[in-house]
Amino acid sequence: MSVYKPKGKPHYHYDFQLKGRRYHGSTGCSTKRLAEEFERRERHKAALPQQQRPTITVNEAGGLYQEHAEHLPSWKTIRYMIAALVDGLGQGSLLSEISQRDLQVYFAKRRDGRSNASVNREIENARAIWRHADDTKYDIGEMPNWGKLFLKVARKPPRELEITEERKLFLAIRNDVSDAVDFLLKSGWRRGEVLGLRWADVNLQRKQATTKIKGGDVVIRPLTTTLVEIIARQPQADDEEGKQFVFTYVCQKSRGNRRAGKRYPLTPTALRKPFEKAKAEAGVENFRVHDLRHTRGTRIVRATGSLAAAKEALKHRRIETTLRYAHVMDDDIRNALDASESRHNPDQNKKGKRKA
Repeated sequence: MSVYKPKGKPHYHYDFQLKGRRYHGSTGCSTKRLAEEFERRERHKAALPQQQRPTITVNEAGGLYQEHAEHLPSWKTIRYMIAALVDGLGQGSLLSEISQRDLQVYFAKRRDGRSNASVNREIENARAIWRHADDTKYDIGEMPNWGKLFLKVARKPPRELEITEERKLFLAIRNDVSDAVDFLLKSGWRRGEVLGLRWADVNLQRKQATTKIKGGDVVIRPLTTTLVEIIARQPQADDEEGKQFVFTYVCQKSRGNRRAGKRYPLTPTALRKPFEKAKAEAGVENFRVHDLRHTRGTRIVRATGSLAAAKEALKHRRIETTLRYAHVMDDDIRNALDASESRHNPDQNKKGKRKA
Protein backbone atom coordinates (compact mmCIF):
# COMPACT_ATOMS: atom_id res chain seq x y z
CA MET A 1 0.00 0.00 0.00
CA SER A 2 1.29 3.47 -0.86
CA VAL A 3 -0.65 4.98 2.07
CA TYR A 4 0.00 3.67 5.58
CA LYS A 5 -0.12 4.78 9.20
CA PRO A 6 3.13 4.28 11.15
CA LYS A 7 2.77 2.80 14.60
CA GLY A 8 2.27 5.45 17.23
CA LYS A 9 1.82 8.25 14.69
CA PRO A 10 -1.39 10.32 14.33
CA HIS A 11 -1.10 10.86 10.56
CA TYR A 12 -0.95 8.62 7.50
CA HIS A 13 2.19 8.62 5.37
CA TYR A 14 2.62 8.07 1.64
CA ASP A 15 5.40 6.23 -0.18
CA PHE A 16 5.55 5.56 -3.93
CA GLN A 17 8.01 5.48 -6.82
CA LEU A 18 7.70 7.10 -10.21
CA LYS A 19 10.24 6.74 -13.02
CA GLY A 20 12.76 5.28 -10.60
CA ARG A 21 12.39 8.08 -8.05
CA ARG A 22 10.93 7.74 -4.58
CA TYR A 23 8.35 10.12 -3.15
CA HIS A 24 7.47 9.79 0.54
CA GLY A 25 6.46 11.70 3.65
CA SER A 26 3.58 12.55 5.94
CA THR A 27 0.17 13.39 4.48
CA GLY A 28 -0.83 15.35 7.56
CA CYS A 29 -4.18 13.50 7.39
CA SER A 30 -5.62 11.41 10.19
CA THR A 31 -8.15 9.49 8.02
CA LYS A 32 -7.27 7.04 5.28
CA ARG A 33 -9.70 8.56 2.76
CA LEU A 34 -8.15 12.03 3.03
CA ALA A 35 -4.67 10.51 3.01
CA GLU A 36 -5.41 8.70 -0.26
CA GLU A 37 -6.65 11.94 -1.81
CA PHE A 38 -3.44 13.63 -0.67
CA GLU A 39 -1.37 10.80 -2.16
CA ARG A 40 -3.19 11.08 -5.52
CA ARG A 41 -2.40 14.79 -5.68
CA GLU A 42 1.27 14.05 -4.96
CA ARG A 43 1.34 11.46 -7.74
CA HIS A 44 -0.25 13.97 -10.10
CA LYS A 45 2.31 16.64 -9.25
CA ALA A 46 5.17 14.15 -9.63
CA ALA A 47 3.90 13.17 -13.09
CA LEU A 48 4.05 16.77 -14.36
CA PRO A 49 7.66 17.60 -15.33
CA GLN A 50 6.99 21.32 -15.39
CA GLN A 51 6.10 21.22 -11.70
CA GLN A 52 9.15 19.22 -10.65
CA ARG A 53 12.10 20.93 -9.06
CA PRO A 54 15.65 19.92 -10.00
CA THR A 55 17.39 17.61 -7.56
CA ILE A 56 20.44 18.73 -5.59
CA THR A 57 23.11 16.76 -3.75
CA VAL A 58 24.49 17.53 -0.31
CA ASN A 59 27.75 18.66 -1.87
CA GLU A 60 25.97 20.95 -4.35
CA ALA A 61 23.72 22.35 -1.63
CA GLY A 62 26.78 23.11 0.50
CA GLY A 63 28.39 24.93 -2.43
CA LEU A 64 25.18 26.84 -3.07
CA TYR A 65 25.03 27.95 0.55
CA GLN A 66 28.71 28.94 0.43
CA GLU A 67 27.88 31.72 -2.03
CA HIS A 68 25.67 33.22 0.68
CA ALA A 69 27.75 32.41 3.77
CA GLU A 70 31.37 33.01 2.74
CA HIS A 71 30.99 36.73 3.42
CA LEU A 72 29.89 36.17 7.03
CA PRO A 73 32.35 36.70 9.91
CA SER A 74 31.87 33.08 10.97
CA TRP A 75 32.63 31.66 7.50
CA LYS A 76 35.67 29.65 8.64
CA THR A 77 33.52 27.77 11.14
CA ILE A 78 30.67 27.37 8.64
CA ARG A 79 33.10 25.97 6.04
CA TYR A 80 34.28 23.34 8.51
CA MET A 81 30.70 22.34 9.35
CA ILE A 82 29.73 22.09 5.66
CA ALA A 83 32.72 19.84 4.96
CA ALA A 84 31.80 17.58 7.91
CA LEU A 85 28.17 17.38 6.76
CA VAL A 86 29.12 16.49 3.17
CA ASP A 87 31.55 13.85 4.40
CA GLY A 88 29.10 12.41 6.92
CA LEU A 89 26.01 12.19 4.69
CA GLY A 90 27.82 11.46 1.42
CA GLN A 91 28.52 14.13 -1.14
CA GLY A 92 26.39 12.44 -3.79
CA SER A 93 23.34 11.96 -1.56
CA LEU A 94 20.26 13.88 -2.68
CA LEU A 95 18.68 16.22 -0.15
CA SER A 96 15.28 14.84 -1.16
CA GLU A 97 16.39 11.32 -0.21
CA ILE A 98 17.88 12.14 3.21
CA SER A 99 15.44 11.12 5.92
CA GLN A 100 14.91 12.37 9.44
CA ARG A 101 16.51 9.16 10.66
CA ASP A 102 19.62 9.76 8.52
CA LEU A 103 20.07 13.15 10.16
CA GLN A 104 19.46 11.73 13.64
CA VAL A 105 22.19 9.13 13.13
CA TYR A 106 24.62 11.69 11.70
CA PHE A 107 24.22 14.21 14.52
CA ALA A 108 24.36 11.44 17.14
CA LYS A 109 27.85 10.61 15.81
CA ARG A 110 28.80 14.29 15.93
CA ARG A 111 28.22 14.27 19.71
CA ASP A 112 31.42 12.28 20.19
CA GLY A 113 33.71 14.65 22.11
CA ARG A 114 31.55 17.71 21.38
CA SER A 115 29.19 19.65 23.61
CA ASN A 116 25.47 19.71 22.88
CA ALA A 117 25.76 23.43 22.13
CA SER A 118 28.42 22.74 19.48
CA VAL A 119 26.29 20.05 17.84
CA ASN A 120 23.29 22.40 17.89
CA ARG A 121 25.33 24.95 15.92
CA GLU A 122 25.98 22.26 13.31
CA ILE A 123 22.25 21.49 13.18
CA GLU A 124 21.51 25.19 12.67
CA ASN A 125 24.00 25.24 9.82
CA ALA A 126 22.44 22.16 8.18
CA ARG A 127 19.00 23.73 8.52
CA ALA A 128 20.28 26.87 6.77
CA ILE A 129 21.62 24.73 3.89
CA TRP A 130 18.28 22.94 3.45
CA ARG A 131 16.29 26.17 3.62
CA HIS A 132 18.59 27.94 1.17
CA ALA A 133 18.22 25.08 -1.33
CA ASP A 134 14.45 25.19 -0.86
CA ASP A 135 14.34 28.97 -1.36
CA THR A 136 16.39 28.54 -4.54
CA LYS A 137 13.67 26.17 -5.83
CA TYR A 138 15.55 22.88 -5.60
CA ASP A 139 13.87 19.62 -4.65
CA ILE A 140 14.60 18.92 -0.99
CA GLY A 141 11.80 16.41 -0.45
CA GLU A 142 10.05 16.82 2.88
CA MET A 143 11.68 19.46 5.06
CA PRO A 144 13.26 17.72 8.09
CA ASN A 145 11.81 18.42 11.51
CA TRP A 146 14.80 20.37 12.77
CA GLY A 147 13.24 21.07 16.15
CA LYS A 148 13.33 17.34 16.94
CA LEU A 149 17.07 17.21 16.22
CA PHE A 150 18.24 19.91 18.61
CA LEU A 151 19.87 18.70 21.81
CA LYS A 152 19.05 20.01 25.25
CA VAL A 153 21.48 22.61 26.55
CA ALA A 154 21.27 23.63 30.19
CA ARG A 155 20.75 27.36 30.54
CA LYS A 156 23.13 28.86 33.04
CA PRO A 157 24.56 32.32 33.71
CA PRO A 158 27.44 33.26 31.39
CA ARG A 159 30.93 32.61 32.75
CA GLU A 160 32.49 35.82 34.03
CA LEU A 161 36.22 36.41 34.41
CA GLU A 162 36.87 37.48 37.98
CA ILE A 163 39.17 40.45 38.58
CA THR A 164 41.83 38.30 40.26
CA GLU A 165 41.64 35.81 37.36
CA GLU A 166 41.97 38.68 34.87
CA ARG A 167 45.18 39.92 36.48
CA LYS A 168 46.73 36.45 36.49
CA LEU A 169 45.64 35.77 32.90
CA PHE A 170 47.23 38.92 31.49
CA LEU A 171 50.43 38.33 33.45
CA ALA A 172 50.68 34.88 31.86
CA ILE A 173 49.61 35.59 28.27
CA ARG A 174 52.11 36.10 25.47
CA ASN A 175 52.88 39.75 24.70
CA ASP A 176 52.14 39.57 20.96
CA VAL A 177 48.52 38.40 21.52
CA SER A 178 47.85 40.24 24.78
CA ASP A 179 46.36 43.32 23.10
CA ALA A 180 43.94 41.28 21.02
CA VAL A 181 42.68 39.48 24.14
CA ASP A 182 42.43 42.80 25.97
CA PHE A 183 40.43 44.26 23.07
CA LEU A 184 38.08 41.25 23.13
CA LEU A 185 37.52 41.74 26.86
CA LYS A 186 37.04 45.51 26.80
CA SER A 187 34.93 45.72 23.63
CA GLY A 188 32.63 42.71 24.00
CA TRP A 189 32.92 42.11 20.24
CA ARG A 190 32.77 38.62 18.81
CA ARG A 191 36.11 37.01 18.02
CA GLY A 192 35.48 37.16 14.25
CA GLU A 193 34.96 40.93 14.41
CA VAL A 194 38.18 41.55 16.31
CA LEU A 195 40.44 39.25 14.31
CA GLY A 196 38.88 40.43 11.04
CA LEU A 197 39.31 44.12 11.84
CA ARG A 198 41.25 45.95 9.11
CA TRP A 199 42.96 49.33 9.23
CA ALA A 200 40.57 50.54 6.53
CA ASP A 201 37.68 49.84 8.92
CA VAL A 202 39.00 52.14 11.64
CA ASN A 203 38.62 55.90 12.11
CA LEU A 204 40.62 56.74 15.21
CA GLN A 205 39.82 60.46 15.07
CA ARG A 206 36.10 59.79 15.20
CA LYS A 207 36.59 56.87 17.58
CA GLN A 208 34.65 54.54 15.30
CA ALA A 209 35.13 51.19 13.60
CA THR A 210 33.06 49.50 10.91
CA THR A 211 32.57 45.77 11.45
CA LYS A 212 30.47 42.93 10.10
CA ILE A 213 28.48 41.26 12.86
CA LYS A 214 26.80 37.86 13.09
CA GLY A 215 24.24 37.55 10.31
CA GLY A 216 26.31 39.65 7.90
CA ASP A 217 25.05 43.13 8.90
CA VAL A 218 27.64 45.91 8.71
CA VAL A 219 27.57 48.27 11.70
CA ILE A 220 29.54 51.26 12.94
CA ARG A 221 30.79 50.67 16.45
CA PRO A 222 31.89 53.41 18.86
CA LEU A 223 35.39 53.05 20.30
CA THR A 224 36.33 54.02 23.82
CA THR A 225 39.58 55.88 24.48
CA THR A 226 41.12 52.63 25.74
CA LEU A 227 40.13 50.75 22.58
CA VAL A 228 41.56 53.54 20.41
CA GLU A 229 44.84 53.33 22.32
CA ILE A 230 45.01 49.55 21.85
CA ILE A 231 44.47 49.87 18.08
CA ALA A 232 46.90 52.78 17.69
CA ARG A 233 49.85 50.85 19.14
CA GLN A 234 49.49 47.75 16.94
CA PRO A 235 52.52 46.89 14.77
CA GLN A 236 51.87 45.90 11.16
CA ALA A 237 52.34 42.42 9.75
CA ASP A 238 55.41 41.63 7.64
CA ASP A 239 53.60 40.42 4.50
CA GLU A 240 51.65 42.81 2.25
CA GLU A 241 48.31 41.04 2.68
CA GLY A 242 48.73 40.93 6.45
CA LYS A 243 49.30 44.69 6.67
CA GLN A 244 45.58 45.17 6.10
CA PHE A 245 44.73 43.66 9.49
CA VAL A 246 44.96 45.44 12.84
CA PHE A 247 45.77 42.48 15.09
CA THR A 248 48.79 40.32 14.30
CA TYR A 249 51.00 37.80 16.09
CA VAL A 250 54.64 36.72 15.98
CA CYS A 251 55.07 33.31 14.35
CA GLN A 252 56.78 30.99 16.83
CA LYS A 253 57.81 28.22 14.42
CA SER A 254 58.42 28.25 10.68
CA ARG A 255 55.75 26.33 8.79
CA GLY A 256 54.70 26.50 5.15
CA ASN A 257 55.05 30.09 3.95
CA ARG A 258 55.30 31.47 7.47
CA ARG A 259 58.64 32.17 9.13
CA ALA A 260 59.50 32.27 12.82
CA GLY A 261 59.85 35.80 14.19
CA LYS A 262 57.68 37.39 11.48
CA ARG A 263 54.29 38.98 12.11
CA TYR A 264 51.14 37.64 10.43
CA PRO A 265 47.40 38.31 10.82
CA LEU A 266 46.07 36.78 14.03
CA THR A 267 43.76 33.82 13.40
CA PRO A 268 41.59 31.73 15.77
CA THR A 269 44.15 28.91 15.50
CA ALA A 270 47.10 31.20 16.26
CA LEU A 271 45.24 32.66 19.26
CA ARG A 272 44.07 29.35 20.73
CA LYS A 273 47.43 27.91 21.86
CA PRO A 274 48.79 30.96 23.75
CA PHE A 275 45.35 31.58 25.29
CA GLU A 276 45.08 27.99 26.56
CA LYS A 277 48.65 28.09 27.86
CA ALA A 278 48.01 31.36 29.73
CA LYS A 279 44.83 29.95 31.28
CA ALA A 280 46.71 26.91 32.54
CA GLU A 281 49.48 29.05 34.07
CA ALA A 282 46.93 31.43 35.65
CA GLY A 283 44.75 28.62 36.96
CA VAL A 284 41.67 29.89 35.09
CA GLU A 285 39.33 26.96 34.44
CA ASN A 286 36.20 26.46 32.33
CA PHE A 287 36.77 29.68 30.41
CA ARG A 288 36.66 30.18 26.64
CA VAL A 289 37.68 33.06 24.39
CA HIS A 290 33.95 33.73 23.88
CA ASP A 291 33.58 34.17 27.64
CA LEU A 292 35.56 37.41 27.33
CA ARG A 293 32.47 38.75 25.54
CA HIS A 294 30.22 37.34 28.27
CA THR A 295 32.38 39.07 30.88
CA ARG A 296 31.95 42.43 29.17
CA GLY A 297 28.18 41.95 28.90
CA THR A 298 27.96 41.07 32.59
CA ARG A 299 30.02 44.10 33.61
CA ILE A 300 27.92 46.45 31.48
CA VAL A 301 24.71 45.30 33.15
CA ARG A 302 26.29 45.44 36.62
CA ALA A 303 27.61 48.97 36.06
CA THR A 304 24.52 50.42 34.37
CA GLY A 305 21.64 48.18 35.39
CA SER A 306 20.54 48.42 31.76
CA LEU A 307 19.90 45.34 29.67
CA ALA A 308 19.13 47.63 26.73
CA ALA A 309 22.63 49.14 26.91
CA ALA A 310 24.19 45.67 26.99
CA LYS A 311 22.03 44.56 24.05
CA GLU A 312 23.25 47.47 21.92
CA ALA A 313 26.90 47.12 22.97
CA LEU A 314 26.92 43.38 22.21
CA LYS A 315 24.76 43.80 19.07
CA HIS A 316 22.27 41.14 20.06
CA ARG A 317 19.32 40.83 17.69
CA ARG A 318 16.89 39.90 20.45
CA ILE A 319 16.59 41.08 24.04
CA GLU A 320 16.00 37.43 25.03
CA THR A 321 19.68 36.78 24.33
CA THR A 322 20.71 39.66 26.61
CA LEU A 323 18.46 38.39 29.40
CA ARG A 324 21.18 35.87 30.22
CA TYR A 325 22.95 38.74 31.97
CA ALA A 326 19.97 39.66 34.14
CA HIS A 327 21.36 37.57 37.01
CA VAL A 328 23.81 40.37 37.87
CA MET A 329 20.87 42.51 39.00
CA ASP A 330 20.16 40.05 41.82
CA ASP A 331 21.65 42.50 44.34
CA ASP A 332 19.13 45.16 43.32
CA ILE A 333 16.29 42.65 43.68
CA ARG A 334 17.65 41.51 47.04
CA ASN A 335 17.85 45.10 48.28
CA ALA A 336 14.28 45.71 47.15
CA LEU A 337 13.12 42.63 49.03
CA ASP A 338 15.03 43.72 52.14
CA ALA A 339 13.46 47.17 51.93
CA SER A 340 10.00 45.66 51.65
CA GLU A 341 10.63 43.69 54.85
CA SER A 342 11.79 46.68 56.89
CA ARG A 343 10.15 47.56 60.20
CA HIS A 344 8.60 50.60 58.55
CA ASN A 345 6.55 48.31 56.33
CA PRO A 346 2.83 48.78 57.22
CA ASP A 347 2.23 45.01 56.93
CA GLN A 348 4.82 44.31 59.58
CA ASN A 349 3.41 47.03 61.89
CA LYS A 350 0.04 45.32 61.72
CA LYS A 351 1.57 41.98 62.63
CA GLY A 352 3.26 43.52 65.62
CA LYS A 353 0.00 44.79 67.18
CA ARG A 354 -1.83 42.71 69.76
CA LYS A 355 -5.41 42.86 70.91
CA ALA A 356 -5.90 44.60 74.22
